[in-house]
Amino acid sequence: MIAPYFEKYYAILEHIVETRDREFSEAFMDQMSPAFMARDQDEKCFQAMLERCTPERQFFALFLKKQIETMEVTRKSRYLCENYKMD
Repeated sequence: MIAPYFEKYYAILEHIVETRDREFSEAFMDQMSPAFMARDQDEKCFQAMLERCTPERQFFALFLKKQIETMEVTRKSRYLCENYKMD
């Protein structure tokens, strides 16, 4: 149900950061982020935005790094859950 909105999120995220104040941008980024899904295409989108990030938007770069880290932790957690065997 929510997957169709992920592309819209990526399409407007940089615009939100550029045109809104930091407080609004951070709230939007945190609440709407699809990082919890830990999909490869999400990581690629975040990574591409991180590569384009300018020094004046340091808070945005930190957010992007945090999202990539969240996806890595989620993937590791899923792997451990799927491969844990009870004797």
